[in-house]
Amino acid sequence: MMRVAMIGTGIIAKTNGSALQALPDVEIVALSNRTTAKAEALAATLQLNCPIYGDYKAMLLEAKPDAVVINLAHELHPLCFADCARAGVSVMIEKPLASTYAECQQMMELAEKYRIKATVCQTQRYNAVYEAATCFLNEHNPGRLLSINDNIHINYFWEGRPAWQLSQEQSGGGIALNYGVHQLDRVHYFLRQRTVKFQAEYLVAKPGYEIYSSYTMMGVGDGGTPYAITCTGYSGPTVNETRLVFEQGILQANLVGNSIQPCGLFYGDHTSSDFVAIPVELSNDQMYVRQFRSAIDYLSGKTDEAPVSLAWAAEMVRLVESGFNR
Repeated sequence: MMRVAMIGTGIIAKTNGSALQALPDVEIVALSNRTTAKAEALAATLQLNCPIYGDYKAMLLEAKPDAVVINLAHELHPLCFADCARAGVSVMIEKPLASTYAECQQMMELAEKYRIKATVCQTQRYNAVYEAATCFLNEHNPGRLLSINDNIHINYFWEGRPAWQLSQEQSGGGIALNYGVHQLDRVHYFLRQRTVKFQAEYLVAKPGYEIYSSYTMMGVGDGGTPYAITCTGYSGPTVNETRLVFEQGILQANLVGNSIQPCGLFYGDHTSSDFVAIPVELSNDQMYVRQFRSAIDYLSGKTDEAPVSLAWAAEMVRLVESGFNR
């Protein structure tokens, strides 16, 4: 049984906690939040009978968990990770790993020094549509990958979004970092190449806000495959899609549906002028369960390779940061 504690009990903690509870070999043994009332509310929601701490360092010392899930604001990731590493506790940490690549490097060094296992929550790669895309590509050979386009249009500034995510200092760059690492992760998940050329434009255009509100990223992998990423954080019809263009066909993954494109996976090859729907067998209500299943299997030694390594997550941060520094 893996004894897990959660540090930070904000919005994502409820989803993460429910997913952990669905795993028969996991027990949530403690919750920590600076405002203990929030932790108590989460415990009640999840029907947990476990200790509540206002200081996670006291929790690490007294509850002695095997692993923790870090659900804190981006700026707090490095310090919390360091404290967990020094305590010899394995870590599952929400993306991004940190706000800067230098911080990521320090965290990797600490993990190696204290010999802890750690992995990063990059949830979107466990989306049912992407899982179906992976199965399709494992069973078919559409030829060489020629390009990837990844687009998100979503209302980022919804009422109730945590205030720290709308702070440049606390979030590390707003939507450019918060969503940028998501899109870079899912692009590279299919690209299977290391980016060797990269450029980006980040825009601050939302009146009344200091954080970046939209971005465009372009890169080229070391295998020669180019990709383009766009994201706009404004209200309107939601678009969330990835298009993989191969020599012999196009694989279109729509993570949400709208009036012009249904949710699902679609493939069209060189013999057809249209797309055909590919079955999506899994459900997205189990997306976080699949993520934590992979993480727990790694932390418990059932698998040898981290589902998302610190080095991989650090590379996503490095790319976003390189766009800031243009």
